[in-house]
Amino acid sequence: MSPVPDIPPSPPPLAAPSLGGPAIAAPRPWAQASWRAQHDAFAARAAQGGIDVLFLGDSLTAFFPTRGADVWNREIAPLGNVANFGIEGDRTQFVLWRVEHGELDGSQARVVVIMIGTNNLAAAPPAEIARGIGAIVAEVRARLPDAIVLLNAILPRGAPGDPLRAEALDVNARIAALADGDHVRFIDAGPRFLDAEGRIAPELMPDSLHLGAAGYEVWATALRPAIADALSNERRSTPSSGRSR
Repeated sequence: MSPVPDIPPSPPPLAAPSLGGPAIAAPRPWAQASWRAQHDAFAARAAQGGIDVLFLGDSLTAFFPTRGADVWNREIAPLGNVANFGIEGDRTQFVLWRVEHGELDGSQARVVVIMIGTNNLAAAPPAEIARGIGAIVAEVRARLPDAIVLLNAILPRGAPGDPLRAEALDVNARIAALADGDHVRFIDAGPRFLDAEGRIAPELMPDSLHLGAAGYEVWATALRPAIADALSNERRSTPSSGRSR
């Protein structure tokens, strides 16, 4: 009788991809192929240069040119060469990874608009979310030292009394301190979305989270003058020696 052959041990199961913490850069582990394709397209666009305004963020950013098409085309697009690098479902750690892997490199972006953090609220404490947002701002500043960062507060969501609202306010209070009045400016459009009782009108946020067309009108009201002023101030500033123009 032939001896029983040795059976090699089964390989260990693959570890589940880590989501990373809010301040730890990580590629997004779900929908990896489509997410990487979007990232690669953004990095390729950045490498072409000539960007005036670059938007970074999650679905609130990603849907602006479509769900808010009228106001985008009327108020935002005319401000210059505008690039939208928003990806639905992203969290701070995923945007940080994208920034570290080419989405700013060569872009020559003069203004960077950041809206991120709401997707972290259910999974991380405010201090950690704020640290993640701070890491993104620091990475943008390091890669684009002459750009002006327009850091947006996390918008209110849900109904009055929703605990995530309090979490968002806590994050916002922390990240407001990142503003230096010059290269980093803080924009809080949140109060514009609330009535006297703290409710959000359905036309602004149909699902109490994502913006409808009217919601993008509200955000643009706060955003457009800030972008225009940043572009004007940037034009008057002297480029640093490390900036390619």
